[in-house]
Amino acid sequence: MDFISMSLVTLNQPTGFWESILNAFKGANGTYILAVILIALIVRVLFSLVDIVNKKVTMKNTDINAKMKPELEAIQKKYGHDQRLVQQKTSEVYKKYQFNMMGSCLPMLVAMVLQLVVFMTLWSSLQSVANYNIVEKYENMKNIYANVIALNEEENPQNTLIKDAITAAGDDVVVDVDFNLDDKKFNVYVSDGQSETAERFEIEMVENWTNESIYNLLEKYVIVPEEQTPSEGGEETPEVTPSAYISNGYNQIFKKIAEDVAEEYYLNSQEGFLWIKNVYKPDSPTSPLFTKAEIKNYLSRYYTEDEKTLEKDNDFEGKIFDNVVTAGIGQKNLGHNGYYILTIVAVLSSFLSLWLSNKLMQGKNGSANKQSRMMYFIMPIIFGIFTFSYTSLFAVYIIVVQLVMIALTPLTTLVVRKWIEADAKRKKEKDVIEVDYRRKDK
Repeated sequence: MDFISMSLVTLNQPTGFWESILNAFKGANGTYILAVILIALIVRVLFSLVDIVNKKVTMKNTDINAKMKPELEAIQKKYGHDQRLVQQKTSEVYKKYQFNMMGSCLPMLVAMVLQLVVFMTLWSSLQSVANYNIVEKYENMKNIYANVIALNEEENPQNTLIKDAITAAGDDVVVDVDFNLDDKKFNVYVSDGQSETAERFEIEMVENWTNESIYNLLEKYVIVPEEQTPSEGGEETPEVTPSAYISNGYNQIFKKIAEDVAEEYYLNSQEGFLWIKNVYKPDSPTSPLFTKAEIKNYLSRYYTEDEKTLEKDNDFEGKIFDNVVTAGIGQKNLGHNGYYILTIVAVLSSFLSLWLSNKLMQGKNGSANKQSRMMYFIMPIIFGIFTFSYTSLFAVYIIVVQLVMIALTPLTTLVVRKWIEADAKRKKEKDVIEVDYRRKDK
């Protein structure tokens, strides 16, 4: 498990209902993408059972409405001048066909409420999981970077040995670093670029970094203070505060190593899917790398009031980001995170699933369920907005749900039709069959 830094904030992994299920599935299969696909399959299969009941009521009411329509039109034409009489006659027709307006709408309302609750809560949970993983990755990068820069410090005797080895290697010095995040240790290798062997130094990682201590380290060994120029008008030049920056060759060496290992960690820990490089961001032609604004926004949710004030006054996070991420990762080489493919597929699959369901639910007289036709456009647009704007994890969930729905719709429709036919057959047998028990004379 990756070690979690303590940089100004203590990160807490989301522990809600869906978050717990997602983390459990991820622990079993290793990726959030597979966890999302499993949840989508389970949710859609369970909702198919609800759909069967909902479709039965809808299809039955569609046929009843088709049978009642001529009689209701006749009533309106004959008694249209008297609304009280129209209502009375209409109620008689409803009673004749055993049609209950409330009973016909209730299953649909229950299904819609359940799906809306699952949709919104799961969307919120997936966004929370995405935000947490982005922040966790960034916090680990900060600590990796700071641990390498800290090799400039003289307090640790081993750091002096590393510098001596670098000096002995000469101009062709080669320095490499590898991390073991599980053991919270890393190794530094120094060679002259020609020998097959290298000196190895094992370093204990520092875990108690804060944003302030990281920034102080950067200011001392990385950030070059700007030179102050004389003021205009011949006035006395303001006093220049001596800088703590130590200008020597070690700074650039460790700065370059720190940038390399932070970038290597980012690339190796990236979770992608097919063409998408970072599943925690939308499938769009933007960079897969998180931005400074995103990081500051996400982390601010963890700050106490005192920490918010400290960050507002000093902007430690922004300055650290500039060194660790902006200067350390070649963003041009990262390419695009995606190409809106998930958004397009989500819109098309949503339209297809609605069209297919409506087509198969036509009554015997061929009349379609007109109430769902407006959903041809409403639901695809909603899904398009969510997949366009938020984490790719949720886009994958929407697509899998729609594909499973398309696959199951013919089966659920067949089950509903058989159910309705069985009910009609039982009703006909009950109403028509009459048994004559009278004794016949011979």
